[in-house]
Amino acid sequence: MTSKDPTMMDIIGNILSRLVSVALFLVIGLLALVAFMGRTDLHLGVCVLLAIVAGIIGTILVRLLFRGIAALVGLSNRSES
Repeated sequence: MTSKDPTMMDIIGNILSRLVSVALFLVIGLLALVAFMGRTDLHLGVCVLLAIVAGIIGTILVRLLFRGIAALVGLSNRSES
């Protein structure tokens, strides 16, 4: 077995990461849909499309924010030791 083979923890982590991304997309998308439906007089289809776009962009931004925070924590831990 080579060191490049993924371990079971790598596989489980990858699956959980994808599930969290999907859940995050659903939450952001539904919140955006409720906001668009309540505050605009747009057609339902347009509101749904805007909510989907907002969910995708919001998910990407939140994931980037989490990665940035993790990188900052990693840098601060390295500087302390």
